[in-house]
Amino acid sequence: MAFILGEDRKQITLLPYTLEDYVSEDNPVRVIDAYIDSLNLEDLGFVVYSGNSAGQKPYRRQDLLKLYIYCYMNKIRSSRMMETEATRNIELMWLIGKIKPDHGTLSSFMKINKNAIKQLFKEFILMLKGFGLIDGTLVAIDGTKIKASSAKNKHYNENIIKEKLEYYEAKIEEYINNVLETTENESMKQKITEKISCYKERIQQLNAIKEELKEQGKKQVCLTDSDAKSMKNNGKFEVCFNVQAIVDNKNKLFVDYEVVNDVNDQGQLSNMVKKAKEVFEDQNITALADTGYFNMSEITDVVDEQTEILIKPQKGKQQKVENGFDKSNFKYDQINDVFICPMGYCLNFKWNGKQNGKDFKRYTCVNYNECGKKELCTSAKGGRSV
Repeated sequence: MAFILGEDRKQITLLPYTLEDYVSEDNPVRVIDAYIDSLNLEDLGFVVYSGNSAGQKPYRRQDLLKLYIYCYMNKIRSSRMMETEATRNIELMWLIGKIKPDHGTLSSFMKINKNAIKQLFKEFILMLKGFGLIDGTLVAIDGTKIKASSAKNKHYNENIIKEKLEYYEAKIEEYINNVLETTENESMKQKITEKISCYKERIQQLNAIKEELKEQGKKQVCLTDSDAKSMKNNGKFEVCFNVQAIVDNKNKLFVDYEVVNDVNDQGQLSNMVKKAKEVFEDQNITALADTGYFNMSEITDVVDEQTEILIKPQKGKQQKVENGFDKSNFKYDQINDVFICPMGYCLNFKWNGKQNGKDFKRYTCVNYNECGKKELCTSAKGGRSV
């Protein structure tokens, strides 16, 4: 059977190929090349990375930026993988002229140009707007959880610290009572003493973390990435970031973004709408968001004659808001440890609970049968609870 055969690897060609021959006229890599060459990178704040060796010639900032944009468009995030691609990817060789920066150079270039990258994104959005590719007539706002580059055992909250402290203290007591006082083996005693010292050191570290949380008013901390938080993602709790994005409806292109560490989207609506209004300036904007963004204070903060918000209320929430029985209208009396409802009735403390690793207190109305507004407040047979 005859097969299609490739060329002999050792075959010498009379007329050698050029890199230009390998990149078609409609290849997207040409767009990257043309766009970056059209920019004044110095005005955008890009700094030349000259390396750590004295006298070393620096790479051009436009070449390193082109490499980064190409790799990110092709789902290559690691600087080591970028280094490898620069030596084997024909399109990339064409784009950056066959230069071979190492991963350290690539990583350092991006670290010193973080703010310039943000400025480049804004410049790109203005270009899209100028070409009429985005118009702001209708924008959608949504968030997604991105897992942080952090080990789960480096994340701490009050409950985790408490459990670990109890564990280490119990182990120390166990070793002292059951091993050190009963064994006569000096080698064993030495090993146990070292373990006890290790546990005591961990206790000191945990107490330091506990004190840091208290001083900063935080509920949790991640040692490897202080900005990340534990939040529900794909049905389980992971250390994540919450990435907020605005997408224009005309061509489904991104308008702006924000990386936050809030565990939900309820406090993000006004911030993202304001970002959209900054891009489209004095234009009328309609913003679309899902029920996770429903927050009346956020909505009233941004709605005006030029801004319309389309958002589905949370189940049962809209009626309570309209009738004045939203949870925000229940006032807490700290002295008597009760909540006072809009009708003046007390909600007394009922029980302590725990949900998703967090403690909470439940307060329930005891006079709900006497209230003429019960049907507007709750459908629960046992009365309203907060």
